[in-house]
Amino acid sequence: MGGENEQWFGPGETARRLGVTTKALRVYEREGLVAPHRAESRWRLYGPTQIARLHQVIVLRDLGLPLKSIKKLVGSPSRLRDVLRLQRETLESQQDKIRRALALIEAAQCRLDEGRDLSLDELAILTKETLVQQSTGKRKFVARFEALIAEQDPTGQASRTFDEIKKEYGGDAHKAALKAMMAEASRLKEAGDVNSEAAKELVRRMLSRTAGIRRSTPQAEQELMRNAYAKTLAEAQARSDSLWFDPAILEFLRHVAQAMKERGELD
Repeated sequence: MGGENEQWFGPGETARRLGVTTKALRVYEREGLVAPHRAESRWRLYGPTQIARLHQVIVLRDLGLPLKSIKKLVGSPSRLRDVLRLQRETLESQQDKIRRALALIEAAQCRLDEGRDLSLDELAILTKETLVQQSTGKRKFVARFEALIAEQDPTGQASRTFDEIKKEYGGDAHKAALKAMMAEASRLKEAGDVNSEAAKELVRRMLSRTAGIRRSTPQAEQELMRNAYAKTLAEAQARSDSLWFDPAILEFLRHVAQAMKERGELD
């Protein structure tokens, strides 16, 4: 065991402090996610190392990852930093959404107190923006996507590449441009013509924005990410998850690009 100042806890106290059950601790041990210290009496004890590992496991479990994926992710100090970052982003996202939801509810209550009815548009916005459950949907999807990338590439290079992509395209300007292009793609999808000049021009613009990252990313890593996305999406659809994007729009753009390649209009 460690130094004199280290604290060690039995299963019951560890479970209480972490907000889980002792049964969960046994499952995590059985799956090889945590190895408690064994005292001379064979009693399980959990110290700083085990508690840090359990923190990672519990956070990733809460984000929707299966134990098999968690086993590949936890362990090193760098992974703990990644888990803490993801947890912080998730909580901040929830916090922002809750603030907006409370402001909307307060405004609706004031309107009703003044004897005024809520319009259909106001009711629609109130319904959509005050469903707290939706705030974790995107985080869980991305967490699962990242887990699948890590599973398929134990070297970690694909994960590092994906982190760079997020940094490169995570700014407000990029997000606004992407949102506008996706709205345009949605309109083109409704028209249904994969060979229209407007659809082809949009694909060219989207490819132009990502040309740099595509040139610097090996084909094998690009294929790995595409496979990870396809599997993440299939799992989400099998659970009937509510997605924040329309997969049919991306499929439409894929068909447009494929048709352009077949005609020699794209490299």
